[in-house]
Amino acid sequence: MPPCVYASKIRGIVVNNKIFISAGDLSGEIHAANLVREIKKINPSCRVYCAGGNNLKSVSDVFIEDIVNINAFGFLPVKQFFFLKKLLKKLETFFLTEKPDKIILTDYYGFHIFVAKLAKKLNIPVYYYISPQVWASRSGRIKKLAETVKKMFVILPFEEELYKKYGVDAVFVGNPLIDMVPVKQNFKQSFEISNPPLIGLFPGSRKSVIKRHLPVILETAKILKEKLNANFIMFSVNENLGVKLPEYISLETDNDFSKRKSIDIAVCPSGTVSLENALMGIPMSVMYKLSYFNYFLARLIVKVKYIAIANILAGKEIVPEFIQCGANPEKIAASVIEQLKPEYYAPKTKELADFRKMLGTPGVSKRTAEMILND
Repeated sequence: MPPCVYASKIRGIVVNNKIFISAGDLSGEIHAANLVREIKKINPSCRVYCAGGNNLKSVSDVFIEDIVNINAFGFLPVKQFFFLKKLLKKLETFFLTEKPDKIILTDYYGFHIFVAKLAKKLNIPVYYYISPQVWASRSGRIKKLAETVKKMFVILPFEEELYKKYGVDAVFVGNPLIDMVPVKQNFKQSFEISNPPLIGLFPGSRKSVIKRHLPVILETAKILKEKLNANFIMFSVNENLGVKLPEYISLETDNDFSKRKSIDIAVCPSGTVSLENALMGIPMSVMYKLSYFNYFLARLIVKVKYIAIANILAGKEIVPEFIQCGANPEKIAASVIEQLKPEYYAPKTKELADFRKMLGTPGVSKRTAEMILND
């Protein structure tokens, strides 16, 4: 029976009775959960089935499987493979039994492309919210997405044209962080540096990333304490970092933007946290370290010049980057000290604040929900 029999029209809006949505990492599922909330506001009778983590679990009518934590807590690749293979079979049974009207996939290409192929085979329309970063490394993946996805909702402005070039029906809906991340404060106040400076430290969210970044960050903080007498807040979703922090570093385990507003500058990995800091107008030094094997592979396939989204969109280095062997405490500390100089700090804060305008207007989740339900 085709999916459309499970949908009806009320006041010109297509009401979908059954929607499956999936996300494979923490940042993606936060946005997916916000999308579900907007879908429910538009159509309270919609039944939503989810695979993801705690955020999607909290908004789902039926929660099928936790796939976020297999990544967050460092499961071995072999274990992940067999877990996801078993989950794909479980989803096939679910799709055949429940016949969802629409499927929404969020980022996480490696698993979701198989879900998309399965849905295509079963004639269930697939909507992709938050594109995998195929433009950064493997553009050939776009062709596979074009074969399986009905519509792509992208959150970076250049992605729309890229996907359309490959025949994908894509639309830039804005970046959902616009609705979540506040502006730090007004420009005049944001130019004022605390005395002593307060520095935010971000080791990352995944266990493997924290393990590589934390020693570098702690040594960087030690140097900055000696040279600037700085104070520090360590922002981490993990309460147990595996090390005892020095007394001059406080730990913040909630994603509390009000606390982040107080920092003058940050040391952080590339990815979501660097984009959040850019949107708040917080100068930063961006670092990233991979295992040597993964770094070797990345050098072979990565096609972008920068790793921080702010630099990619600007087409230049507006925040300094330190990658692999270059991510050493002395260099990172020196960049922080340089950025805290008044003649550098004020224009850089203003430049980052203006960067926010490039990522669209508020109401991203609502806009996306309306487009999906009306399609």
